[in-house]
Amino acid sequence: MNSRTWAAALTIGLAAAAVATTSAAADTGEAKVVAALDSAARPLASAAPQAGQRDLKAFGAMVAGAKVVGVGEATHSTAEFYTLNQRLLRYLVTEKGFTTFARELSWSTGVRLNDYVLNGKGDPRAIMHDEVKGPYDLFDNSEFLGLITWMRSYNATHQAKVQFMGADLLYPGDVLFDKVLAYVEQHHPGLLERFTQLYDGLRPTTPDAGEYMGMALSQPLETRQDNARRATQALKLLQRHTSASEDYRWAVQHARALSQTFTDFAFDQATAEGRRQAQVYRDKAMADNVVWWNTTTGHKIQMSGLNAHISYTPIDTMFVPAPMGGVLRERLGRRFVTVGTSFDQGGYNFLIDKGTCPAGSRPAERPLTCKGSVDAAGSDYNEYVLDQVRYRDFILDTRTAPQPARTWLAQSRPTRLIGGGFWSPDQATKVALGESFDIVIHLHKVKAAALLP
Repeated sequence: MNSRTWAAALTIGLAAAAVATTSAAADTGEAKVVAALDSAARPLASAAPQAGQRDLKAFGAMVAGAKVVGVGEATHSTAEFYTLNQRLLRYLVTEKGFTTFARELSWSTGVRLNDYVLNGKGDPRAIMHDEVKGPYDLFDNSEFLGLITWMRSYNATHQAKVQFMGADLLYPGDVLFDKVLAYVEQHHPGLLERFTQLYDGLRPTTPDAGEYMGMALSQPLETRQDNARRATQALKLLQRHTSASEDYRWAVQHARALSQTFTDFAFDQATAEGRRQAQVYRDKAMADNVVWWNTTTGHKIQMSGLNAHISYTPIDTMFVPAPMGGVLRERLGRRFVTVGTSFDQGGYNFLIDKGTCPAGSRPAERPLTCKGSVDAAGSDYNEYVLDQVRYRDFILDTRTAPQPARTWLAQSRPTRLIGGGFWSPDQATKVALGESFDIVIHLHKVKAAALLP
């Protein structure tokens, strides 16, 4: 070998050695993180709601004395996130004294479902068919229906009742107008005509909530702003006629829910900034409703929604400056604990506006709905490292994890936030798990929820 060839070989060898050393260091660092996560993780035996509760004792210790526990979901239509919610609810009800399940669903939907859960009134499938539509359409699945029917079954055999709450604002169902006007007619009949005038034209004109939302948002901005003004004026008018009665408190809250809906509609959602403002307002309203329920009833609440809503920090630019979880932490302090969920691989349902399902997906059971799936996470994702933990599914308290896991949890890296749309790797959102969630529940493999026809 001549000197030039030898020098070139030496250069290549040194470069390879440097790469190998860097790779080994990276592997060692990741191995230490996984080892630390191993020591902190607690196994989750199953996401099935009928499973026993022994493995959830660790979860109970993590929740401690919280009054509100937020449980997130990485997708809006994956079976295990719904069944896990039911399993956690069963535990929190029987072991921690929780009595309300809240969901990212409109207040009016919650009123109707709660009447079923408490009194057996109505058909939950019919209620879901009417109101769990539009942005909520993917919630209309058999796993969610199973949670509601379990709540009714529980109430039929227990003296201490559980209740259902819709914390959201996107649909102003008839039941809210009926309840406010009935209260006014009984207690302030002289004001009934004025309230009827203020609410004129605001009631849904179609039984399909999704169709109504589309129609409401297609109105001219000036019309929507006038609707918000009238709904808010009705709320203020009722608030001026104070009463210490429970009926009054609930009537005001129903009127507040109507004001929230039409105020949200009044943002200029034809612009990106208007849509962001509407989202921030929506999350604050959800937090306000949860705090009102907790304060008014004294109930401990399990709140369910997308990870982006439940998070302390805005993990999507639409939620700047603060998502619901951040507002709840500000309002409740340590009385609020938030749980994020993740998964390594599996299926989900998603919505499309028109046309056919995109490449890599297939039609689902309903029109304009498709089934998607994701493979194992790439090495730069949070889910990749979480899936190296020795347990297939597990619960992790991010607040007490040892080093170097604590440092790893504080760093932002790509994470799946799928919601109700089609997901591809270029849509990955960077999340620092330890900054966003007190607890993370990781599932190895999941499947799409079973949509109801």
